[in-house]
Amino acid sequence: MNQKEHLLVIPEKLDPASDVVGKAEEFLEQFQPLEQTRRLPLLLFFDAKSGAFYLICHLAARSLVEKTDLNAVLDPDESVDYKLNRELYTDTYAYQLMKSDAEQGRSFEDIVIEYDTSYRKGKPLKVFGGQHRVNAIKEAFEREIAVFHGVRVYFDLSRHQKVEIARVNNTSIAVPNDLLDRMQEDLLGPQLRKWCQTVGLLGPQQNFSDRRSSEGVPTVRIARTLLVNFYLGQRPGNRLDDLHRPVVCSSGPSLDKRYLEVRDEIDWLDEALATMGRDFAKTHKLQRERVTNRTTDTHREFANKMLHLSVVSSWAYAVGLFQKHPQWLVAHYALADSVSPPNDPMNAKALSTARLKGVDSDTYRGLGTRSNTDELGRMLELFLLQATKAQKRGITKKLANAAIQSYETKKAQSKLEKALQGI
Repeated sequence: MNQKEHLLVIPEKLDPASDVVGKAEEFLEQFQPLEQTRRLPLLLFFDAKSGAFYLICHLAARSLVEKTDLNAVLDPDESVDYKLNRELYTDTYAYQLMKSDAEQGRSFEDIVIEYDTSYRKGKPLKVFGGQHRVNAIKEAFEREIAVFHGVRVYFDLSRHQKVEIARVNNTSIAVPNDLLDRMQEDLLGPQLRKWCQTVGLLGPQQNFSDRRSSEGVPTVRIARTLLVNFYLGQRPGNRLDDLHRPVVCSSGPSLDKRYLEVRDEIDWLDEALATMGRDFAKTHKLQRERVTNRTTDTHREFANKMLHLSVVSSWAYAVGLFQKHPQWLVAHYALADSVSPPNDPMNAKALSTARLKGVDSDTYRGLGTRSNTDELGRMLELFLLQATKAQKRGITKKLANAAIQSYETKKAQSKLEKALQGI
């Protein structure tokens, strides 16, 4: 063993960089963990999976209250505004129990932190796991409850290591897939987020939602689905009267391969792409305004209809198909201006009552409420018929029922053609 100053012990087989050792010693000198005050050796650990070094020790509640940063970011050189962690949810039953435990002197363990003075130097303890516990500790401290808490402190992490460690520690508490998606997208780069801000899907300096949002803030999955289908609709050989298959991007630990393939080819400054994004954002905003500002049929699902995955995918796929048909593209984009207040562009109530007798079960909640293949195909038919066949712009129950019938007919015809090929 090689025993360093401050009782830092580095196992012989480890060879940490000098920056790691320097930051570890700086941390010990500044924070004086419980182990150090009792003259107990502190072992430097190594995580072979991420290649990161860390200490396990106990800090006073005051240190956590005054020096932790719950808004840790992936790359402070890019921006310090986009936090890596999920939002704090303090109105849940689980958090209230956690807060009660803290106020009764519970000592929490394994709060995951990076000691990082590169940004917001006054709060160098960047929390990657356990932010709700830290918040509960802060609330208890306000009531003069102060005990020691266990922390795992990392040093000199790279971008990839930050994401790896944040993902592992959030996954262990069943983090929403939408947060995992956001972490992955941060690692890929800021292009998708900046594009969404530019077209108005996100506000200036706003990040994607880390779970399904009642406020109408899109998730990474929604944005990915929008882009993928825009390009799928433009595939060579696509014809309007074909049976098309919009898709929904997968969510969670594994990155959607279709999105990765599309992302590599995206020209983020493409005007057609920007127009698509701006019109989607415009229609979504108007849908929310019309539903929330009227006195009847104000359901949240109606207000956020444009963000349902079946709508996102089929709407964008239609835009892709219409790139070679400008007159129908104009008709598709005109959907936002097709109705006057208090009516909403998607006519969400009419869609909720649409169904095909003899095919749809009693549990079917109307068009655009599910995310399976048939539902995506039905929604696409709605947008195709609205732009190319309807005598008047706008969505009606009659149009919705016709779209369902049109899709089912195309599907049956496709099955027949396949059957005939086998004769």
